[in-house]
Amino acid sequence: MSEKLGGEALRHGWASGPARDGVPGHSRAWRAAVRLIQEAPMLPVLVLASAVFWVTVDGFTGEANLANMARFFAPLFIAAAGATFVFLLGEIDLSIGSALSLASVLAALTMRASGSVWLGAAAGLGTGLAVGAINGTAVALLRFPAFVHTLGMLLTVRAVGMLLTGGHSVGRLPPAVVGFGRGYLLGLPNLLWLAFLVYAAAALALTRTVLGRELFLIGTNRRAAAFNGLRVARTRFLAFLVSGGLAGLAGVAVVFRLGSGGPILGDNLLLMAIAAVVLGGTNIMGGDGGIFRTATGAAVIVLLDKGLNLLGLEFYDQAIVVGAVILLGSALGVRLHGRRVAHAA
Repeated sequence: MSEKLGGEALRHGWASGPARDGVPGHSRAWRAAVRLIQEAPMLPVLVLASAVFWVTVDGFTGEANLANMARFFAPLFIAAAGATFVFLLGEIDLSIGSALSLASVLAALTMRASGSVWLGAAAGLGTGLAVGAINGTAVALLRFPAFVHTLGMLLTVRAVGMLLTGGHSVGRLPPAVVGFGRGYLLGLPNLLWLAFLVYAAAALALTRTVLGRELFLIGTNRRAAAFNGLRVARTRFLAFLVSGGLAGLAGVAVVFRLGSGGPILGDNLLLMAIAAVVLGGTNIMGGDGGIFRTATGAAVIVLLDKGLNLLGLEFYDQAIVVGAVILLGSALGVRLHGRRVAHAA
């Protein structure tokens, strides 16, 4: 039995040496840990950074700071979750930040005009879906290059938001907006529950539906997928639709968090969402990734952002640290992806 386990570990590259005295080189727990790290390369960084900030930063684990991080995590993760669907195809969506901003503007304007929080939320979600549908039509059906088209959409959608607001934020919203955004359910912030719901839905879609299966297959080899009868155009359209819809939902989450909407709220979140997907370990060439990886990538970004702020580091120092983590995380993800491919072969 020990020889069998040891041989299996060697075949998968886990064992660093032969078993001694009939004891496997690595236990089942160790093999499970290695598999977990391969699936989410940023998980050790997340644990280590949490421990460092817990020890070095006063008040880091305080209720107020943890709630603040959770509310910041929610819109970032929701936007990054949508981007994950596009990245799995080997595509990119540069319009998610502008879609988020415009969704926040229209959601806030609708809430202020109607007094209805949920009507405003529907307007924000619908805005994101409309942007996603335009992107999907252009990329999947008209075959425009995703990078060029979504870059154009970034500029166009941002301009629409500026025209609607004159470049100003949209405030004076119903009290229920902030009430929900800062409220709790079962001891956790409401916005964190919203992120959990998105996580569950995205994980289910990627692992238990035809759409998820086709995303991975098309991302691995689009020509082979088309040759084998997969609905490539339909799947690409749905991926961009999901990306836009979740960007819109993230915009609504930002309105709940801040109590206002604005035409530039998504500018920083665009790069952060893309970084969360890449940092989490999703392959930018497509075919390999997952929502758990994106969640760990987003969590690392939020943790570094808030922890380094509390440490008192200047903006440029923070950018150096976050940039170094992104580079190292991307290199680790590429290496682990290569090992997975080699083992699969």
